[in-house]
Amino acid sequence: MTGTEFLEAFESCLLPEVQWTHEAHVRMAWLYLQKMPLSEAIPVVRQGIKRYNASLKKTLAYHETITQVFLILISHRMQRSGDRVSFVDFCNQNPDLLDRNLSPLLIYYRKETLFSQAARDGFVKPDLEILPNTPCSDSASNPGA
Repeated sequence: MTGTEFLEAFESCLLPEVQWTHEAHVRMAWLYLQKMPLSEAIPVVRQGIKRYNASLKKTLAYHETITQVFLILISHRMQRSGDRVSFVDFCNQNPDLLDRNLSPLLIYYRKETLFSQAARDGFVKPDLEILPNTPCSDSASNPGA
């Protein structure tokens, strides 16, 4: 499935649930970040995941902090690797981003912080390390933006 086909299936909530893996989340974020800056991608990704989850009747599955931090990290890594890198090459260069145990996020957050209800409901600042490319505080802290 091409990137365009993948995003169309995701946006129209036609992507089969079995294909909505952690890698698919990373691919979706990478594709949006190919098209728009981080500050614009955050609300688009947020709304897309919430809409897709609602189509699966999994409205409680969304996690704001994890979503934003992955976008921040993917954006930062994309800037380092350059514009012409394919998604496969990006994944090969950044295998930690495909870790379902969220190891790249645990560099920045204690588990108690990352998996708290506050972090699920809104963006919570890291409590271990500073994130690269942190978006402005208004868009990062306002999940309804």
